Amino acid sequence: MSRPPNPCSGAAVSRIGAWQCDLATERLVWSDSVYDLFDLPRGSPVDRATAAALYDRDSRAEMECLRTRAILDGTGFSVDALIWSAVGVDRWIRITARVECERGKAVRLCGSKQDVTQEHLLWGGVRLAAGDGSC
Repeated sequence: MSRPPNPCSGAAVSRIGAWQCDLATERLVWSDSVYDLFDLPRGSPVDRATAAALYDRDSRAEMECLRTRAILDGTGFSVDALIWSAVGVDRWIRITARVECERGKAVRLCGSKQDVTQEHLLWGGVRLAAGDGSC
């Protein structure tokens, strides 16, 4: 008799996945968990422009600035961004990225994306309960 998947396993609880972007082609490679964060069919082709369109305008602008700086400096970044999934669910995700270089030239970004919606809801509720609308 097989057992059902454990909903408390690390992947199910953390909702974290890996991603990669080829800087020459802007082709994205996502793990299944990243597809799930965006509510897109697993394994479907996705390019950077399509994915970027699912980000909130302010989050997209901040991410683009950090991305550009990371590529120029050969560093990385971490940012929380608001997205609207393909089915209209708004979600906060934490993006971590690092630059991979070949012969001194940035060729790809890779990292993780994690659902941090509950964290944002919790901290938003804490600020409201404290009577402080700003941080």
